[in-house]
Amino acid sequence: MGLVVESPRLYAQALSLDLFPHLRQADYFPPHLDAHLQHLRIDDTTYGWGPWIIFLRGTNEVIGDIGFKGQPDSWKFVEIGYGIVPAHRRRGYATEALKTMLRYSFEQHDIERVNAECRHDNDASIRVLEHVNMIREGEQLQMIHWHMTRTQYFDQRRRSSQKPETAKKQL
Repeated sequence: MGLVVESPRLYAQALSLDLFPHLRQADYFPPHLDAHLQHLRIDDTTYGWGPWIIFLRGTNEVIGDIGFKGQPDSWKFVEIGYGIVPAHRRRGYATEALKTMLRYSFEQHDIERVNAECRHDNDASIRVLEHVNMIREGEQLQMIHWHMTRTQYFDQRRRSSQKPETAKKQL
């Protein structure tokens, strides 16, 4: 089955040639998927560092994709992007998928920083990035730039795992 990450309602599978028939059947094939498959044919080390197809658990319906825009650079930084098909938007799927991929980046790999960007007028994407607590860096050429570092990720995990009673005692 290849590389797969799971969340309560979704699972995502790294794009590979094996998924091609399923994507055709689902009539889901944005141009960036084809570009990555072509690149995989040339360099199979990029497997897992491109798009991941998002499926609904239980039905296996394709509802979008999320993934990296290439392998980690020399600083161990990656950029991530995502898209959900219109029929499944506004249900928290992008947020859930992004949380899962952040977990994969920081807990399964030695990634130091995950970057993202979205248009300044894409309110839905802005909400997704805010919900996962990515840091807004600034805006340039109508694009808002965001990031999360490894330290920020694990600090958030530690804070969220504290019980309310423990947090009150520390105050």
